[in-house]
Amino acid sequence: MSRLLSSLLFACVATLAAGCASAQGSYPDRPISIIVPFAPGGATDTTARMLADQISQETGYQIIVENKGGAGGGIAASQVARAAPDGYTVLFGTSNTNGINSYIYKLNYDAVKSFEPVGLVAENVVVLLANASFPADTLEQALALIRESPGTYSYASPGLGTVHNLSVELLKKAQGLDLMHVPYKGAGPAMIDLVAGTVPLMIGGIAPARPFIASGKVKVLAIANDRKFSSIPADVQYFSGVAPDAAVSSWMGLFMPAGTPHDRVQTLSEALGKALSSPKLRQALEAQGMQAEYLDPKAFADKVGSGMDFWKKAVETAGLEAK
Repeated sequence: MSRLLSSLLFACVATLAAGCASAQGSYPDRPISIIVPFAPGGATDTTARMLADQISQETGYQIIVENKGGAGGGIAASQVARAAPDGYTVLFGTSNTNGINSYIYKLNYDAVKSFEPVGLVAENVVVLLANASFPADTLEQALALIRESPGTYSYASPGLGTVHNLSVELLKKAQGLDLMHVPYKGAGPAMIDLVAGTVPLMIGGIAPARPFIASGKVKVLAIANDRKFSSIPADVQYFSGVAPDAAVSSWMGLFMPAGTPHDRVQTLSEALGKALSSPKLRQALEAQGMQAEYLDPKAFADKVGSGMDFWKKAVETAGLEAK
């Protein structure tokens, strides 16, 4: 009797173990939520939705995109950091949520330790623009003009403490410029005032500016990123050419809560890499001012971690204090 009971118990345990293994290997078996830290309609939201669609097409995974704006992306990041580490809640993070915000907000999460990096998605082209009437056509001409008339010129940005704002503040320090910052609530209002001539200069993403560049109402002076872009004409100058320390990385990527099983992180990362290899998605991202660029979890973790000291110094240079 005891021998029979032991056999039955062994069989039950084996069956349960096999069931658990099967359940663990079936990820994902329900929808994955990608939390976007900004309002619908912006570049981050649009990129996340295009990516979610492509992953679904490539893999059959169900992906739901949710918007959770506020606190410069901190509300969404906090939500994901506190979510169950099961691979079903994913942050569409940025240089702000997982970098800059650490030094301008009092966060209830750690930008590095609270997450498992899944993979880099894209780099956002950051461009210095000028109104058509601005009396300079290149970055070097603009720098000379600003030096000749200190305190005369101003620049608009999509907001205080953004990658865009910090890039110009770093340029100002490196070049000894007296240039006033005019922060806006988003790129849209800033672009309207740039086109109208209310502000002579603006730093922001390139996608919203393209129609105005094409019509001649706005001109490109320089690119602020720390890398070259195939979609940018070869004659456009980069901040790195005059001030290497002012070059920035404006990236977007996926994160899961810390403690998420490695196999689930890897599964979504592989799906991300496959989606980003699609020419259709790469072209769509380029139209939005993005350069698709996949990095696996380890390489992406290295990129995020190595950027923290840079952002700390940039925030200090801009004279921003934690809120």
